[in-house]
Amino acid sequence: MAPIRVGLIGLSTAASPQRPGAWAVLAHLPSILNSPDYQLVALANSTVESAKRSIEFHNLPPETRAYGNAVDLAQDDEVDLVVVSVNVQKRPNLVKPAILAGKDVFVEWPLGANSQEAREFASLAKAHGSRTIVGLQARADPLVLKTREVLASGKIGRVTSSSVFGCLSPLSTDVWIPGAEYYLDMESGGNAFTIFFGHFLDTFASVLGDFTNIQSILKTQYPTTNIVNDEGKVVHANHPKSAPDHIFVQGALEGGAVASLSFRSVPSAVDRTGFRWLISGTKGEIEVTVPELGWQLRSSEAALKVRVGKEEDIETVDLSTDPTSTKVPFPGSNTAGLYDAFAKGDSSKYATFEDAVKTHHLLDRIIQSSKLS
Repeated sequence: MAPIRVGLIGLSTAASPQRPGAWAVLAHLPSILNSPDYQLVALANSTVESAKRSIEFHNLPPETRAYGNAVDLAQDDEVDLVVVSVNVQKRPNLVKPAILAGKDVFVEWPLGANSQEAREFASLAKAHGSRTIVGLQARADPLVLKTREVLASGKIGRVTSSSVFGCLSPLSTDVWIPGAEYYLDMESGGNAFTIFFGHFLDTFASVLGDFTNIQSILKTQYPTTNIVNDEGKVVHANHPKSAPDHIFVQGALEGGAVASLSFRSVPSAVDRTGFRWLISGTKGEIEVTVPELGWQLRSSEAALKVRVGKEEDIETVDLSTDPTSTKVPFPGSNTAGLYDAFAKGDSSKYATFEDAVKTHHLLDRIIQSSKLS
């Protein structure tokens, strides 16, 4: 079978994971290049010259085509899949041309700067027959897949409740990097609430079901931060921050269980645990733990434990990974899993635009509830 030909928008020459534009370098590029199911045939950046610099910098084949805008790339008949990995605020002019040209489209999370924009993308893709995928990487994580398996086996019985304790410690409370100020802004669409919390929320709802009712509190305990450059110099002191750094959500789920999610922001977690997720059932309980990093990033230190009844033994579930995604190092392993699932047509391991719209809507409900509390 011929490989899927990819046109990638947003491949920079950034090498540091902390720099804007680095995600395409760290996750998308190695996922594409290490898969026999894909072939990178074109890049589009803000200028043709920028795209050519990226081709040269990453030692891509000289026949890789360089474009200075998304429209020209979308009109390339030899591109099957357009991948958009840029700041969410810039996406409308990049995503729509690909859909209108009938391409399949892979867009990073969040899908849109708001739920309305996400719905527009989803409706447009459906109308034009575009297959879609969204960068909610945890859907391909063995940790999440195994958690689903344990629940489906009935080992812990009917789920009665779930409690989550999350820590935003990977996000500094006192300094931030230039060029990524949008992450501090609640109105930007791409911030700690929609991205850091949103990645976990998507997993939670896709595994346990949506909330039928919600109560929430969103609080910004660190209203300012300092923007600091690579030399350690403060370039903007006391930059305002409106994105919440403390997030509390509770309510009832579709299946009848009750749930609570508590996310806090501290310099570091006292137990070095970034996420502790308990799923309690009538026969037993599941515990999921992940170290202090983004939920969507696969970790070798993640653990899934199960205890049934009053048994003394606690089962530690094997999280052995598949050979496809292990070819791609951290932090791109789960992104490689999404590409693999898309190529195989296994939609149980990736999110579509329509799936992403549901998560956008749930985030909106949490915001609305917080305004009432």
